[in-house]
Amino acid sequence: MNKLMKGVERFLREEEGTEVVEWALVGGLIVAVGATIFATIGDKVGIYLNNLDGALGTPVAN
Repeated sequence: MNKLMKGVERFLREEEGTEVVEWALVGGLIVAVGATIFATIGDKVGIYLNNLDGALGTPVAN
């Protein structure tokens, strides 16, 4: 357990470790924003594409 705590302390002291955490947070934020956008407009885009497909007369692949 002592080795684990020393490793955690070393990780927190090093700037590279904090940089990795920062990039992980940025990546998580990007994923959260993308999921929110998809959930908000996903159904509308699907309806629009189906209407466009019907207007063009192309067969719909299911």
